[in-house]
Amino acid sequence: MKFPKTLGKLAVERDEIEQIMHQQFSSMLPNGTHSPYLIVIPAFNEEESLAYVASKLPEEINGHRPMIVVINDGSTDKTEAIANQLGLNVITSPINRGQGASLRTGYLEAISADFEVVAIVDADGQWDPRDLEAVMKPIITRNATISQGSRSLGETRVGDRFRDFGVVFFAKLIRLLTKTMVTDTSSGIRAMSVEMLKELRLNQPQYQSSELLISALISGGKLAEVPVVMEPRFGGVTKKGKNLRYAFSYSAVVLKTALREHFITSVLAHTKTARTQPEHV
Repeated sequence: MKFPKTLGKLAVERDEIEQIMHQQFSSMLPNGTHSPYLIVIPAFNEEESLAYVASKLPEEINGHRPMIVVINDGSTDKTEAIANQLGLNVITSPINRGQGASLRTGYLEAISADFEVVAIVDADGQWDPRDLEAVMKPIITRNATISQGSRSLGETRVGDRFRDFGVVFFAKLIRLLTKTMVTDTSSGIRAMSVEMLKELRLNQPQYQSSELLISALISGGKLAEVPVVMEPRFGGVTKKGKNLRYAFSYSAVVLKTALREHFITSVLAHTKTARTQPEHV
C-alpha cells in the first residue's frame, strides 16, 4: 500500500491537466466579490440528462446566487455543447480521467477561490438538485462540516437489489471503520465546508465518495445526512461498471482509505505526544 510521501493535506497543487482547467475556471470568476457557494456538476457523456438536471438547479441558496460549474470529464458526446447552450459555466478536461479526478479539480478551485461551501450533484438525474439547499444547510449553519443526501433515510426507486444491499453493507462497514453513524456512503448529492476540504487527502480517480467521507470522518469532521429520493437514471448509461466489479473496486477504496487515514492519524497523534512531553534534565 502506498502512503502519501508526506502527511500533507489537500493543497492547491495541480497536475498539467488541472492547470489547464484552472485557467478555464479563473476566467469565469467575476471581478470582485463572488458567491460563497460553489455547486459542482461532474459530467461524462451525459448529453441526455444534463438539461434535465440544470432545470432543477436552485437559483438562490441562503440569499446568495451560487456559482455553478459543470466539469466536463473529456466527454465524447454533446455534453459540453449542451452545457454551453444552457448558459452554464463549463471547464473541460482534454481526456477522461474519472469522476474522482473531476471532483478533485472542483475542490481545488473551491479552495483557491476562497468559497465557503462546495456542493456536488451528479449529472445523471438520479439525485434532485432541488435538495441542494437542504443538504447545504447544515454546512451553512455550521452544524456539520460534511453533509449528504441519504437514500436510506429517504427512498430509492432504482430497483436494483444488489446495489440496495451494497448501500446497507458499505454503510455498516464504514460505520465500523469510522465509528460514525452513516447510512449512505455513495451519495451523488453532498456538500462540505471548504475549510474542511483543506484538511483532506484525496487521491482516488474514481469512487471518491467513500474516500472523501472516510477521510473527513477520521480527520474529525462532523457528518449530517438529509433524507432524499434516488430516482432511476434520466438518460444515458452508468459509468460505474457491472455490480460485482463495482463492489470489488469500491471495497478496495474503502479499505485502502481507512488504513491510510488511521495510519496518518496514529502518526500525527504520536508526533504531537512526543512534542508535548516534558524534557528531562
